[in-house]
Amino acid sequence: SEPLVPINEVTSPDPDPRVGLAAGLFDAEETIWNLEMLSQTPPPTDFLGVTNSDLAFKDNYAIQGNYNGFIVWDISNPKNPELVVDFLCPESQSDVSVYTNLLFVSGEGLGGRIDCGTEGVPETVSADRLRGIRIFDISNIEEPEYLANVQTCRGSHTHSVLEDPNDDENVYIYVSGSAPVRPEDELPGCASALPDDDPN
Repeated sequence: SEPLVPINEVTSPDPDPRVGLAAGLFDAEETIWNLEMLSQTPPPTDFLGVTNSDLAFKDNYAIQGNYNGFIVWDISNPKNPELVVDFLCPESQSDVSVYTNLLFVSGEGLGGRIDCGTEGVPETVSADRLRGIRIFDISNIEEPEYLANVQTCRGSHTHSVLEDPNDDENVYIYVSGSAPVRPEDELPGCASALPDDDPN
């Protein structure tokens, strides 16, 4: 294969080879430029055809967020990723972050359940609904343990993990939610007023 060079030192192909490619789930036509394909590993059955949202890394593992939960791959050999665990826990968006032995997973949709059930949440107001952050212990990454969740008013479309260099007792998560505000009956304290009208 040709050596890879920085993107600012190459000229893009003309005409663009992506134009006119045929669609498909696992048989789509493809093209590649200035990259080398190492693997095309299909997902486990429960994750087939479901949106992949995000990636996080810990040691030799890649943690792949998906609207049906998350998948852990051992990428010690990048040409042959090995499935470690697929954790079925439906919720959009399932963006993922790792901090030491903790895995944080965003949840924003109306159908995600606290218990990771696959039946959804049909009620308008429900104590079973998860909209916020799921927290897992991945000390044993082959058996993630669901520790807790933090419910938020708009859920968590995505999030950022922050450390305070002067505080080794806490980790901070900045949550970005874009869904409608939850009803007061579902999560007390939530309000949809503009900040000028309600500073709380």
